[in-house]
Amino acid sequence: MQPFRIQNQITSRIWPELRMVKKEDHLLFQFPRRLAAFSSAVHGGGFQQVSHFVNWQVPLDYASNDPILLMKQKITEWEYPLEQTAGLQTAAKIHCASIQEEDGDEFRIVCCVTAGVGNRERAGRKRKTYSAYQCGTINTFLFIDGRLTEAAMINGIITATEAKAAAMQDLQIKVESGEFATGTTTDSVVLAASQAEHLPTHLFAGTATTIGNTIGCLVYEATCEAVRNQEG
Repeated sequence: MQPFRIQNQITSRIWPELRMVKKEDHLLFQFPRRLAAFSSAVHGGGFQQVSHFVNWQVPLDYASNDPILLMKQKITEWEYPLEQTAGLQTAAKIHCASIQEEDGDEFRIVCCVTAGVGNRERAGRKRKTYSAYQCGTINTFLFIDGRLTEAAMINGIITATEAKAAAMQDLQIKVESGEFATGTTTDSVVLAASQAEHLPTHLFAGTATTIGNTIGCLVYEATCEAVRNQEG
């Protein structure tokens, strides 16, 4: 699918129930019912039942003593249901988002990534750290019409993170030391599943499984395209 810069609303080819809209300062992903979601969202993070997913583009000079409270205020301002909304923040340009999707083995997956790499970093390397939470820079959304155990959902997040790191390496994105970056210092991820009862349950989502391989490929392609869009 084309990046959001082309149009303000996109209907998924494989999952028409998913409504994806670019607003003035945020992306909205909306379902008619709640999905089971694991995420590192500023608001609505952890394991939640969520129908609205928001990626808010904050100014480059954004600073807040209470980003969680500010996120709640913005969700209320946009008139989305507070208890059913997961809210992420990013300084990346939302119109440069990449959306990839695939209809697979007892699942449908739509992946959206927004990415800026100004604060790139390599995990596992000693560096200066901070206690305060900052907004996400590479934000990954995975919407799965499928049935997964909670363990498989976490497994899928691991696979998505590995794919993001692989994309950073193949894009030749490096830190000051010359080593390849694995992400940025403020990345965030959402994995949400429909848990459709008529479908068989995926017990695993590693790279050797059909669903895990698809997650990895979609996240890899979306990350590569989103970074190129941002830099283009």
